[in-house]
Amino acid sequence: MEYIRLRGIGVSPGIAQGKVHLTERIIFTSRKETISPDQIEKELERLDRSVKRTKTQLVEIKSGLEKKIGTEHAFIFEAHLMILEDKALMNGVKSIIEQESVRAEWAISQTHDKYTKIFETIEDEYIRERQTDVSDVLSKIHTNLAPTVSKAQEIDGEKILVAHDLLPSEAATCLSRGDILAVALETGGQTSHTAILARSLNIPAVVGLRNITRSVKIGDTLIVDGTDGEVIINPATTIRREFVSKKKKYDDYQRELKKTATLESVTLDGYEFYPMANIELPEEVKQAFSLGAKGIGLFRSEFIYLQSSALPTEEDHFRIYSRIAEEAGEAPVYIRTIDVGGEKNLPQMKIEKEPNPALGLRAIRFSLQERNLFKIQLRAILRASAFNNVHVLFPMVTEIEEVAEIKILLEEVKEDLRRADQPFNDKIPLGIMIEVPAAAAITDLLVQEVDYLSIGTNDLIQYFLAVDRSNEYVSYLYKPLHPAILRTLRSIIETARKYNKTVTVCGEMAADPLSALVLLGFGLKHFSMNPIFIPRIKKTLRAVQFATVQKIVQKAVTLKSAQEVEEYMLEKILARHPEAFLMSS
Repeated sequence: MEYIRLRGIGVSPGIAQGKVHLTERIIFTSRKETISPDQIEKELERLDRSVKRTKTQLVEIKSGLEKKIGTEHAFIFEAHLMILEDKALMNGVKSIIEQESVRAEWAISQTHDKYTKIFETIEDEYIRERQTDVSDVLSKIHTNLAPTVSKAQEIDGEKILVAHDLLPSEAATCLSRGDILAVALETGGQTSHTAILARSLNIPAVVGLRNITRSVKIGDTLIVDGTDGEVIINPATTIRREFVSKKKKYDDYQRELKKTATLESVTLDGYEFYPMANIELPEEVKQAFSLGAKGIGLFRSEFIYLQSSALPTEEDHFRIYSRIAEEAGEAPVYIRTIDVGGEKNLPQMKIEKEPNPALGLRAIRFSLQERNLFKIQLRAILRASAFNNVHVLFPMVTEIEEVAEIKILLEEVKEDLRRADQPFNDKIPLGIMIEVPAAAAITDLLVQEVDYLSIGTNDLIQYFLAVDRSNEYVSYLYKPLHPAILRTLRSIIETARKYNKTVTVCGEMAADPLSALVLLGFGLKHFSMNPIFIPRIKKTLRAVQFATVQKIVQKAVTLKSAQEVEEYMLEKILARHPEAFLMSS
């Protein structure tokens, strides 16, 4: 039998080989079944029974997950229980049953369609992926309307899970039971719960595999390479041997990486650096520090708005910020104010569609327009600053006038808190994100108005190169090592150093070993990234001399193309410090 090789997106590194286990896809009904008015009360009771059954299941899954893999990942089901208890969501389902005289299945399906459409308008991948949480809860209620639930065909022993997609509860249940070697999905992204869970459990995963469920059958042999984003169906014996060898190299490398978590963050010649974590959920704090984080370099506060169909209150914000600050101890916590607007919609607000959302009303522009919403968040951040490790970070600043407006609002909120006798840090460090070329060009002016800078390289590169990296036609132009990008980053970092201000890079460049070395060569000390990449970057930077890298980068930044920079850096670093690139491949 001829083997098939598929390319996807590797979201959890590692290599596994095993037999295919296919899961069934949950399908919401498209059939509108009407009932008589006198049946409505019974239908509402049927819905309530299903909701109660669903709540019991979620509590059981959460409890089981805590016993098997600890509390860090049970947060998924905390969020699901909150969604289940959200009155606005369930009242919406009940309203459809009452007003249209229909079965609960149709009402749930219509509600699911409504939320799917809302989330589809959101550009931010992480927020968009949270639509699966709502889908998960609604699908469970939908399934529990039936008196019995059918089970998918199982195969014995360890297996490779193949599916169109996995809802968070399916992912948690399947991946934590110990017999899943790897995951291969048709949909999903880096920030889906399946990807987060798979990485935490060290289960290789590849997503974006078009039509894989139609290309395999239960019992087929599969190789999943989550490092390179590759899946091979029914591989030949020679290919199996090749991957066994590759897996051994990868596993050895991972064992080495684990040792770096407790080691000092310092180069061979004593240059200290600070690996920090980008997080979206308070439950990720413990994992971040266990992997060697020196602080929370970026907390994306948008997730708070996805916990309920109503806008979060000041107490909702404060509860989460204070929890993160407390768990971080003396380590710094950088809270970024809400970064939404344009296509990054909020379920609770009808944000008008714009002709060019990427260049529209988003991030700090949105906050300065929605001042009441902004002040609620600022009050909560300031109250959490009483822990004395909280920093506030404002995204997508374009001009110095915005910083002035922010300071005025911040002072107003401080005055409110003083009158209310609420404790807070009056000298809370204030920082801005450099994500817009205009801000990069006036770094020398902006840096004098704030306490620190954070460079969001993902957006900065897209705006600077006029490239949408998710657009398959032009994504080849998205090059972090483009000479224009490197010159800009060097200028920002040097300017911050001149004014004795801290600067952090919190985009994906910080998590890429080669890019991190270039940034180190510019004199960068603070690198913030997805926690799982901290050991890798720490190992790379510990393996080099800062002075050597600095000299190599001085030459690299004068080269004419991204390819030349990459080739030169690899050649020179490998010649002097080969251990920096001892990866699994």
